[in-house]
Amino acid sequence: MEIKIDIVDYMGKMDGGILVLLSVNCDGSFSEGTIFYTPDNLVITVSEEVENKIGSKIELWDGYQDLLTNTLKKLIPCEELLTRMDEVDFSKYLEYDGETGFVEDEVDPDDIEFKE
Repeated sequence: MEIKIDIVDYMGKMDGGILVLLSVNCDGSFSEGTIFYTPDNLVITVSEEVENKIGSKIELWDGYQDLLTNTLKKLIPCEELLTRMDEVDFSKYLEYDGETGFVEDEVDPDDIEFKE
């Protein structure tokens, strides 16, 4: 079982720490997770699907310590970001009204040219 984590987005600061959106690759299957870290602590969350694959909570997984070490190497130090980032704006994630909108007739298929 192999889990790899990459940084997707530094969402902002919150409660004295930094919230980060993660891409989680568990044996070739991708999902999202988060890491919240302060100068003294951190918490990683992954999808239930990942925890089902490993058969436990992420914190109890045998490879957890190595996963933390590799993830921490990728993060910008919390102290540095706390002075530069805005608070997380959750409203932009919560305003979804359930409707999907599409832009119609933006490109006419006849106008597309393929080059060889």
